[in-house]
Amino acid sequence: MVGGPKLLWGSRMKLFPPEHELRIYEEGFGDKDLLNRKQAGQRLSELLEKIEDSIVVAVDGPWGSGKSHFLKRWVGAHQIENGGTATTVYFDAFANDFLDDPLIALTGAIGDRLPAGKERRAWKTAKNVAVKLARPVFRIGVAAASAGVGELTGPVVDAVISAGAKETEEAAEAFWRREDGRKAAMQQFRASLTQLTFLSADGKEEGKPLIVVIDELDRCRPDYALSVLETVKHFFSVPRVHFVLGVNMDALEHIVRARYGSGVNAADYLKRFISLSMRLPEFITGREGIRIQLKYFESASEAMGIDRDLFNDVLYQLKVVVEPSGMSLRDIERLLTRLVLLPRRDEFNRFLGGWKILIISLILFQIMRPNLYHMAINGSLKIEDVDEFYGIKPEMIGRAPERSLHYNHNAYIIRGTWLFVLSNGKKPELENEQFSKTFDNSGMKEVNGILSNIERDFFRLFDVTGDTM
Repeated sequence: MVGGPKLLWGSRMKLFPPEHELRIYEEGFGDKDLLNRKQAGQRLSELLEKIEDSIVVAVDGPWGSGKSHFLKRWVGAHQIENGGTATTVYFDAFANDFLDDPLIALTGAIGDRLPAGKERRAWKTAKNVAVKLARPVFRIGVAAASAGVGELTGPVVDAVISAGAKETEEAAEAFWRREDGRKAAMQQFRASLTQLTFLSADGKEEGKPLIVVIDELDRCRPDYALSVLETVKHFFSVPRVHFVLGVNMDALEHIVRARYGSGVNAADYLKRFISLSMRLPEFITGREGIRIQLKYFESASEAMGIDRDLFNDVLYQLKVVVEPSGMSLRDIERLLTRLVLLPRRDEFNRFLGGWKILIISLILFQIMRPNLYHMAINGSLKIEDVDEFYGIKPEMIGRAPERSLHYNHNAYIIRGTWLFVLSNGKKPELENEQFSKTFDNSGMKEVNGILSNIERDFFRLFDVTGDTM
C-alpha cells in the first residue's frame, strides 16, 4: 500500500515453525536428519533385529526433546534405511487413553499393520481373545441390580446372558474363581502372537519380528499408563516381539508414585517392565559439538523469516543459557514465536547492545522462568538470580590477565549489562562507562525505570500462552 510502513523484515513471516507432513512408515530420516539422530536409529534397529528375547526399550528424554519426531521417522527408517525385517507399529498411547484397557487398541494397531492374507487371518484369533479379555464395562439392567451386581465385565456378561437373571450373582462369583480360564485365554493370545514371529529351528523364517513403538506414555492418566505396561508384560512377552517406549522416565516415576503412593520405589517398580533405556543425542557431531537446540533454532529461524541480525543477537545468549536452563526444542519454538511477536521490529536492529541484551533476556525469562521476569519488572531481581539462570560462575567472567580457560565473553557481557542496570549504574565499577554506552552513545545517566519501560513497550500487548506443537 502506497504510503504504508516499510517492512524491513520481509513481506511475510510465520508465527510457528513449519511442520513437515510426515508420511509415517513411508519415509525415514533421509536428508532431513536435522538433529543428527539417524545413526541412533540405526543402532536401535541393529539391536532389536539381533535380539531373540522380548525386550522393552525406553527412549528416555524430557518433554519437548524430540522423542516423538525421532520415533515417527524411525518406524519407517527401520526397513527403508536400516535393512530391518521386523514389522513396525506406531501406537500413540495418549490418543487412546480415553479407553479403560489398552489391549484391544494395541491388538487393533498391530492388525492394521499386517499384510492382507495369512498374517491378518492368523491375527483374527488374537483379536477375538482380546475382546473377551478386555471388553469394556457394561451396566446390566434391573435383573443384575436386583442380584446385587452393579457393573460386570467381559466374560461375566456372557455368563449373565447364559445363566439367566436368577443366577447372575452365582455366575459372576463362579467366573472370578476360575483364574485358570483367564490364564488359558492369555496363553491363546500369546500363541497367536507367536504364529506371526515364529522362526523354525532350521533357520527358515516363518514369520517376521514385531516391534511396537508406544509413544506419549508419560502424558497418559496414571491408571492407563501403568495398564499399558502391565499389558505389554503379561500379553506380549513372546520371543522376537519388542517394544520401544517414547517416555520421560522421571515423569513415569511420578505416575507410579501417584498411583501407589509417595513411599514406593518407582525406579525399582519400572525395572519390572523396562529392559534398558536409550538417550537421544544432544549434540550435532563434527569438529564442534553443536547443541541440537542451537541447530534447530537456526533452521527454524530461517524457515520462519526471522531477521538474521536478530537471530545472531539471540544466539549470542542461547550459547550461554541453553544447557543450564534445560531449554528444550519446544522452548525454542516458543522463543521463536515470541520473537515474531516482538513489536517495533523495524527499530530493533538500530538499538544499542544493552537494550537488545535486556529485551532478549526478558523474553528468555518469560519462557523459561516467569518468576524471574516478574522479579525483573517489579525490581526484586538480584544479580545472583541472573547468574543462576545463565549458569555463570566466577571463572567465566574473570578480568584479564586473570581470565582462565573457562572464560566466556558472552557470559561476561550479559552479566555486566545486568549488573549495570540492577545496581542503578554503580557497577561494574571499573567498566561503568563502557556498559553505560551500550544504552546511549554518550553514556546512560539514568537507569531507574529502564526495565518497566521495556515491559511497557515490548511485552504488554502479546504473550505466548500455548504450545506450538
